[in-house]
Amino acid sequence: MGGGAAHRRKHNIWHQGGDKLLHTVGFTNSDSYKCLENLKKGAVDLCLTYCGWEKCDPGHRFGPNKRISHVLHIVESGSGVFEMDGHQYHLTGGEAFLIPSSVEAWYEADMDNPWTYRWVGFEGMTAEEVIHVSGFSRENPVRRIHCMENAAKYIDAMVQTNKLVFENELKRNGLLMLLFSDLITDNRDACLREGKLLPSHRYPNSVYVEQAVDYIAANFDKRLKINELADRIGVNRSYLTSSFKKSLGCSPQEYLMNLRIEKAKTLLKNGDIQVSEVAAKVGYGDPLAFSKVFKARTGRSPREYKEEKRRLVVKGKKGDYMESES
Repeated sequence: MGGGAAHRRKHNIWHQGGDKLLHTVGFTNSDSYKCLENLKKGAVDLCLTYCGWEKCDPGHRFGPNKRISHVLHIVESGSGVFEMDGHQYHLTGGEAFLIPSSVEAWYEADMDNPWTYRWVGFEGMTAEEVIHVSGFSRENPVRRIHCMENAAKYIDAMVQTNKLVFENELKRNGLLMLLFSDLITDNRDACLREGKLLPSHRYPNSVYVEQAVDYIAANFDKRLKINELADRIGVNRSYLTSSFKKSLGCSPQEYLMNLRIEKAKTLLKNGDIQVSEVAAKVGYGDPLAFSKVFKARTGRSPREYKEEKRRLVVKGKKGDYMESES
């Protein structure tokens, strides 16, 4: 974040009693430097603390110092040097560098081709995970990004929403989330291109299982592959399988099969339906394959189960039998 105090405007928020200053928001606007800072931290998960844009003078240097917030700089053009933890990085347009909170760093514009960059300061409970899945870390704080146009658009819009009204706070934090959403997608695409392991965000196992169960319940009558189901909810098959076993004690394939058999039992109790129709209604294109699975699970073929239920219903009408739930 650069210096400069040209065209600085501050908004002060006072306690209702009028005797206590609660918050100061600063907005600086010039041809070479734009900055919105000291923002109210209203969001717990992820919130913007400051942002800006600067066209640096040759040799312009910031630091060494430590920041309270995490800071991400995105270099638009030119070049410069960034140093952190004893490592120097030479950056050019299209690269970004992260300074984690409470870590000392400095950076300096090139004398011949000084850089122009944008920055966002942010913090919150999910900040470190967002940093990780965006492809940055303290060990690897620099990477090239391929979403420059959107990144510039989002940060410029943050700077422009400088009026101290509640809707602007929501808008700025929304833009921050859009920025990181694009950076996460950009990093995932880069990992796929380069054959690297994808960084991942994990919700609790139950979240994935609930989504999968809901999808299976709505689509058990269709051709359903567990690989496609896992991909649909954003995990791989092995992770989904382990989540099912932890939560339900069975694999997703077993859960699907059990659901289909239970649905088939209900349909077979209707004496007017053919076994081939039942097979189709529970997701089996091949009646023979359905019959094999059904017998393996129940000990009876679909026809035997159907006939048995028909006989039991008849007996039940005579009053000498009460049908079981099997």
